Amino acid sequence: MTEPEVESEVGVEAGSTEEQLSGRMVEGLRPDAEEAGAAYESNLMVGGVQADEIKADRDFVGRDKVNIYLGASGRGREPVPLALGREELDPIQHTFVPPGGFAELSLERRLLIIRVGARRGGRTAAARLLLDYGVSAVKVLAPDVALRRLTAKRLESQVGYLLPNAGATVLEDLTGFEIERLHECLGDLDSRLVLTVDPKARLPQALIDDYTASLGDPPAAAEVLGAHLRRHLRWVDPDGVRTAEILAEPLVREMLADIAERDDRVRRAASLARTLAGDERAGSLDLERIRRQLKQFSDATFETWFDRLDASSRCFAISLATLPGYSYEVVSDAAAQLERTLMPPAQPAPGEPPPDPFRNRRTTLLETVQARVTNQPVRTRYGVTPMEVVHFGDRGLPQQVLTGVWAEYAEIRDGLLEWLRNLARHPVAAVRIGAAEAVGVFAVHAFDYVRRSVIGPWAQSPNTLDRQAAAAALQRPARAAAVSQATRSMLYDWHLDRSDDPFRITAARAYGHLGLLDLETSLDAFAHLATDANLAPVLASSITSVIVRGDEQLTLSVLERLRLWTSRPAPVIEPPEDSQRARRELTPKERLDDQQARLFVAYYAFVYAASRAQMREPVGTHPGASAWHGLLWRSDTSPAIAAVVAALWADALLHPIAREAAQQALTAWAEVVDGDPVGREALAGLLERVTGGNRRAYSAVRQLARRWHSERTAPDAGGAVLKRLDHVGGDDDGK
Repeated sequence: MTEPEVESEVGVEAGSTEEQLSGRMVEGLRPDAEEAGAAYESNLMVGGVQADEIKADRDFVGRDKVNIYLGASGRGREPVPLALGREELDPIQHTFVPPGGFAELSLERRLLIIRVGARRGGRTAAARLLLDYGVSAVKVLAPDVALRRLTAKRLESQVGYLLPNAGATVLEDLTGFEIERLHECLGDLDSRLVLTVDPKARLPQALIDDYTASLGDPPAAAEVLGAHLRRHLRWVDPDGVRTAEILAEPLVREMLADIAERDDRVRRAASLARTLAGDERAGSLDLERIRRQLKQFSDATFETWFDRLDASSRCFAISLATLPGYSYEVVSDAAAQLERTLMPPAQPAPGEPPPDPFRNRRTTLLETVQARVTNQPVRTRYGVTPMEVVHFGDRGLPQQVLTGVWAEYAEIRDGLLEWLRNLARHPVAAVRIGAAEAVGVFAVHAFDYVRRSVIGPWAQSPNTLDRQAAAAALQRPARAAAVSQATRSMLYDWHLDRSDDPFRITAARAYGHLGLLDLETSLDAFAHLATDANLAPVLASSITSVIVRGDEQLTLSVLERLRLWTSRPAPVIEPPEDSQRARRELTPKERLDDQQARLFVAYYAFVYAASRAQMREPVGTHPGASAWHGLLWRSDTSPAIAAVVAALWADALLHPIAREAAQQALTAWAEVVDGDPVGREALAGLLERVTGGNRRAYSAVRQLARRWHSERTAPDAGGAVLKRLDHVGGDDDGK
């Protein structure tokens, strides 16, 4: 699905009539000037498969009173465990090669401490062990978590918890009593806990016999390379013939020999597999060049390699680390801007020639920084066009470059941040996000400094692009265990009704990113932010972002929450602690205003997601196949989602606030699938569910389908819907 990130701040005056609110909602569905400046288009749903174009728990009861604000006591809570995302889980599930001693590991006692050295695959092995025991999710605990506070109320059922690199203070908590308590608690929930520790760490005697194990040597580089290469090439080489040919190449064997005895051979073999697969898919596999670059980097540490570069090459490397996988022109332009920022050009001395504009050949530059260019088809606003895309040969280099530069070159930090601030206003949306994500990398290492220098000023800026950059920059620290709690506490402050509007807008967008990581916290934040109907556009964009990028269960949870907000009687949602609303008793009118604002936001968000989220590629390969709107596809593939979507459409078509916008959105659906027989039937089936025995909904759907048919806007889709409704029957005039 596409995911527009539009922050058109449509104001809603207090006391707006339903007619005025309806007009605001319709206005919000129209393409506007800011859409071209969208912050990003993230993961796209293409035929049910999650892809990334740019870079390669419900708690309510539908009765009279519902209190669903779980984030009310946001300050003193234990850091929320971070769920491993798809990017990390995919290689663990599909390319894992066990290290020595893995087969002997056991979680039958539900608690295990693995002795393993740094960078020897302990975290990956622990996660795979948890998955092998059938947990529903793997979540990483914060490094400073107090194990004595892990109680049944704080843990979830059938979840595997992982605490990598546990420190001495954590281990000191594991007394005999505490071990028995944890074992019992985990057993009641059918959950498990794995810690990894340094082999030299001193463990309490109570742990040594029954709860500890050791991992041996990492797996062979050849096995890792084969597993990863087969995974990367599975679509273009399903029978594995070409993969076997590549693995048999003498130069590939030579490259494997160079890394075979290294402690980090697993990481290097996985990186080599990505490089080989990328070149193979692009039709430009050059083993000699890859071998030469690999040897150059293997013969030196990162610092030695970076220090050998001249100033221009270093700027290009930093630019490429910030914008990996973007066009060569964009990366080189950004590199030139960085060079001018760090080293303003000076007038040449008398008699000296000016700088030679031809001094840097692209071929030499790419070879020096170990990068390569591939020609790839890229989707643009005006269709698919060829583009020269540049990236490092070693996909692990971007992180190394950014963290290394930040750690080792303190004198350029101010200039580096100034460059990123300027880059975050680039006309290309993806470049802005690259700049923001680089700021996020730095925030993991120096959160307070980067917060004060960049993220905070962005968040309170009157400029839309700055606020979008602030929200994007917080994704990385929100996922980093060491600073996740600080990031969440800051967002909690920003979203409260006592904060200024720019902070609340930034928080609304940031919680859209956080939704994939911690959905309940984001939904609770949305519930409080939704009491201000002026935030409806940005909340709609953020909620759409979660729906587009999430899996089926996450999408269902979000839609069910929107349905709750539109239910009658309206739910009573208590405000969070520290908010202005929580400090006094709300009057009945204030509570009614909150409910009305939340209802408006719910309809706005639903119709916005229905209108803006669309598949990138046609659904199916049949004649006439079209790219459906995303919620139609989700409804067709999930009966549970179909039930909620149908109920939301029924309400939206009948409510004065949403009626006109809902009709426009459904008309857009019909136009898209009008020439697609499968899509027409999917739409007709969903709209049949919309009627659901409701005579008024039946009348609204029938009248809309008649209009499509008679006005020829979507005649075939209208006919398919009318045919379905003829079998249902109903009161055509809605009386």
